[in-house]
Amino acid sequence: MDKVDVPLPSRREAAAWAYAAAGTAVIVAYLVTSSAARYMLPVVISASVVFAIVVGVIRNKPPSVLPWYLFAAAMAPFAAADTIWGWYQVRGVEVPFPGVADWLYLGTYLLFTAGLVTLAREQAGRLHWAGLLDAGIVTLGAGTLSWAFIIAPYLRSEMSAWPLAMTIVYPVTDLVLLSIAARLMFTTGTRTPSLILVIGWLLVLLAADGLYYGTLATETVIPEDVAEVGWMVSSLLLGAAALHSSVARPTQVAEEQEKLPRRRLSILIALILMGPMIVLVNVDGIRDQPLNITVVVGLMASLSLLLLLRIAFLAQYAQGRATEARTQAEALSASLQEQAELQKQLSYQATHDPLTGLANRALLNERLESVLGRCSADSPSGLLMLDLDGFKDVNDTLGHSAGDEVLVDVAQRLTARVRKQDMVARLGGDEFALLVDGVDESTLHDNTRRILDAFKDPFTLAHGHAVHVTTSVGARSITRPTPPSEALRDADTALYKAKTAGKNQAAFFESPERDIS
Repeated sequence: MDKVDVPLPSRREAAAWAYAAAGTAVIVAYLVTSSAARYMLPVVISASVVFAIVVGVIRNKPPSVLPWYLFAAAMAPFAAADTIWGWYQVRGVEVPFPGVADWLYLGTYLLFTAGLVTLAREQAGRLHWAGLLDAGIVTLGAGTLSWAFIIAPYLRSEMSAWPLAMTIVYPVTDLVLLSIAARLMFTTGTRTPSLILVIGWLLVLLAADGLYYGTLATETVIPEDVAEVGWMVSSLLLGAAALHSSVARPTQVAEEQEKLPRRRLSILIALILMGPMIVLVNVDGIRDQPLNITVVVGLMASLSLLLLLRIAFLAQYAQGRATEARTQAEALSASLQEQAELQKQLSYQATHDPLTGLANRALLNERLESVLGRCSADSPSGLLMLDLDGFKDVNDTLGHSAGDEVLVDVAQRLTARVRKQDMVARLGGDEFALLVDGVDESTLHDNTRRILDAFKDPFTLAHGHAVHVTTSVGARSITRPTPPSEALRDADTALYKAKTAGKNQAAFFESPERDIS
């Protein structure tokens, strides 16, 4: 069995996954350890993130280091706050609220916000209104949930003003972070693994915050460890994002921001319906509370306004695409028409003489194939070969331009003396051919005489000079299916006889040579 080489991740990517694996081991230890010392393990995670970010920035050299150093600076007070919180847990003493740890956590979130704003500006580039509207809908939709399940219950509690204000700051800050995360998701195109880890860090962090504060506000019995594990996982994702080599690759701004993918539309609709559902179900008696119902209705109105604006952008985008499609269709139609016209010109040039506009030898052969293949005694046809007499003298004495004038006039005289279904062709130089379909030998004689008569009058040139040019004619009457090459050969043989007899003569193949001038 052949050995299959499996590509291994680069050393920089391996560092990110190794860090995530080591952090996972710490989380598992936190869950399985029963001693009070387990409460110090979150400090290990949060402190390691500072180290991971600094190492990642130095090794990977991202396009901008400022947001990452802001994240590292944010994790330092986070680790300090975790240390204070863990120390109180180890001692079995209730953590003061609000206390030093809360101020450190608040400082962390402010630095997170600064770092995310910087990162969003660099990753997403200029403002994209469609993406901002989507981010606004997500934020207001989450704000409706936050108000109904976190902020409103706290406002109805018996907490004093200062602890209440500190408590409400956390969900409000989370909404700010959510708006920035939504902008990153909705205004970036090709997302690097590092950016995906950053978005994952934010979503897990916000989910853990919402779970923690939502359970406290509604007095729901959910183990505190669930939120703690969420915070630890989110910290690991941030550290891995800095260590991953893709942090050095800039993301591409998404094109066609006005589009609204089906999955995103489903999310936005679900968030918009949150407010009406909360009112309909009358969560926590919200319809009986003037302040709460006023806030929820206000959020619903704001969401409706953003949705209308989003629909307007979508309609504008659709109209733009329709105009673009119509323009492309018109351009394609014009191109096809131009191509067809060019093809027609090329086909015409390939089958016609450029000077006289008559059929050339190729088109004559094609017509001969069609006509001579069905000739019979009841339906004969005729072929005439013409060679101008004295044409060389015109070119030698008056020039080739005068000769061209004579050739054009010859073509016009010949065309005027045949039927529409007959073909006049120029074979080259001063040689012409006429294919007359459906005529017997007697009629062919008459046609030959008319051709000779066409050269009785002189040819008047542009400068008024008149020249006399006659022609010799070789004729072949065809009364059976005949190959074109044979018919041409026989008519050419007759033409040779006519030229030998002298100027302005005609000869018929397989007939006694006669002068019909």
